[in-house]
Amino acid sequence: MPSSFSRDAARVAGAAAASAAGAALTLAALNALVNRTAPPPQDPLGIAPHLYAWTAGDVSYSVSGKGPAVLLLHGIYAGASSYEFHRVFPLLAQHFRVFAPDLPGFGLSARPAKDYQPDLYVQFIHDFVQQVMGGVDHPVHLVASSLTCAFAVRAVVARPDLFERLALIEPTGIDQLAQAPNPTQRFIGKLLRAPLVGTSLYNLLVSRPSLRFYLKQQAYHDKTDVTDDIVDVYYAMAHQPNARYAAASFIGGALNLNIADDFALLTQPTLLCWGRDAVQSPIERAEAFLERNARAELAIFDHSSGLPHDEEADDFAVQVRNWLRAGISTSRY
Repeated sequence: MPSSFSRDAARVAGAAAASAAGAALTLAALNALVNRTAPPPQDPLGIAPHLYAWTAGDVSYSVSGKGPAVLLLHGIYAGASSYEFHRVFPLLAQHFRVFAPDLPGFGLSARPAKDYQPDLYVQFIHDFVQQVMGGVDHPVHLVASSLTCAFAVRAVVARPDLFERLALIEPTGIDQLAQAPNPTQRFIGKLLRAPLVGTSLYNLLVSRPSLRFYLKQQAYHDKTDVTDDIVDVYYAMAHQPNARYAAASFIGGALNLNIADDFALLTQPTLLCWGRDAVQSPIERAEAFLERNARAELAIFDHSSGLPHDEEADDFAVQVRNWLRAGISTSRY
């Protein structure tokens, strides 16, 4: 006969197992509900996108305009897509042939369940420029945002013949997002990739309240710009199948890239674009880039935070247009 202690232990273990199973079923049901009720994504830039059959997965991109080719590369974060350029895209397309892809793992592009690394994006930039934009015959201009700037700089240094002039929006890779991930970051990245718990945590991260909070506190200077429509776009993009994998790599630090040496090697004229009130990447960080390359200049947007190309799209388009054409006169802050 089992002892009273053994019987009690068995009852506790059974209750714990039942509780865990119930919690797992609840999480699974909630995740399924979120997936079922997520709205379908719209075309990020309001025009029918094209499809580039890339070796690592199909890539969705929009293209418009005539003239010198310009590549727009959105930033890396949960819910990211080429929608980031929705205001400036048509303005630049009045003067250039503008290409705006959804980066692999984001938006309407393929989102394979994998651990994303910087080399993937560097290779994508090279391939897209050569195979879609014709950069082998005519170097292209490049406009990139936040962490993607680091991938872009690495790509330009490796193949300078493909690129002509650069505009980098609040780049990282020297003082910020340049270090290898610490153990805590790596653990969080792995946790987000876990099937049940990871999906649940990710759904909390990209809930409408969380996205609204992030956009108001980190992305926009004028909080009234964060409308329900904008939140809905980010929510839809963040809830595409497997969208959490690229986000997990970002949050887990796997996409950090140190470009201090690369930036010093750039031979292309480079315009740094910074929102005066940037929170995630404060304007003081621009000095580290300016000190490393004499070809870099700085344009400041006084009424912007993290998205000057969205908050001050008209001014941004004029300054970038002039820079890509012939360069502009700017001054340090």
